[in-house]
Amino acid sequence: MTRKKETKIVILGSYNSGKTTTLENLCDKKTKIEYKGTTIALDYGNIKIDGEKVHIFGSPGQERFEFMREILSKGLDGAILVIDSQKGVTGIDETILNNLNRMDVPYVVFANKQDLNPETQFEGLDSDVQVVPTIATQCKGVKDGLNLLYGMIKN
Repeated sequence: MTRKKETKIVILGSYNSGKTTTLENLCDKKTKIEYKGTTIALDYGNIKIDGEKVHIFGSPGQERFEFMREILSKGLDGAILVIDSQKGVTGIDETILNNLNRMDVPYVVFANKQDLNPETQFEGLDSDVQVVPTIATQCKGVKDGLNLLYGMIKN
């Protein structure tokens, strides 16, 4: 009996960029490990796409939790990098971006909080990086972005 492969996606990004809210709006089943509303270990959820179970992990954004990002990133098939549009390119955690490029895995950038600053440009990202405008609190763009990433993983 052949076991169907499952997909692992990790949501990364700076503190307060909207990672947990993104995961909450993507997943049917989810759990969070928080302290006073801040992720301190991980968020986890899963969803079925085309009959396949997709595991989605959300990482903490504070620099002191970089070790957790490394642990969660082991064996990932793809990633979502959530950026706070109010901060523009200064909201990009260069360490995370460099690690994604080094790992050579598909990833998309969610330019979150578009309702607060829809004019943000993200110069400095490679031209082949897919930037998806999102408003995680309203579930706008997040499912489209996940489907885009899933397609990139499967191709």
